[in-house]
Amino acid sequence: MTVTPILIIVLAIFFIILVILNHFNVFSLWLQGKFSNANTNVRFFHLIGMLLRRVPLEAIVDAHIRSCKAHIPIDMEKLEAHYLAGGNVQNVVQALIYVKHSHIKLDFNMAAAIDFSGGNVLEVVKGYEKKELREKYGLTDL
Repeated sequence: MTVTPILIIVLAIFFIILVILNHFNVFSLWLQGKFSNANTNVRFFHLIGMLLRRVPLEAIVDAHIRSCKAHIPIDMEKLEAHYLAGGNVQNVVQALIYVKHSHIKLDFNMAAAIDFSGGNVLEVVKGYEKKELREKYGLTDL
């Protein structure tokens, strides 16, 4: 049985692609998302697309896993869009996790709006009892 040159070339290209993807942690982040026991939706080709758009993969995947583990599923597309628009993804997710067990009504869109308006959404949520913050950002009780 002889090995054809085409098979060698295909295997070499496959190996080079694996090395490149491993260098950018795409494969390990995909596995992390799949085995996080958080019902995440981390898609391999979406990670490659994010890599091409120069989005920090670790930050988005980490925020997605943390939100899913807290039972606040946020699509990776929303997290990526928030990052690309100049938002602080980690801060928004942390604020949503913080308010989950409180009496504050806050969703991703409102948290992103607060983040874009220049406010630190986590500090706004922690300082919710201050009347001026409630009025400025339009937060309401449940």
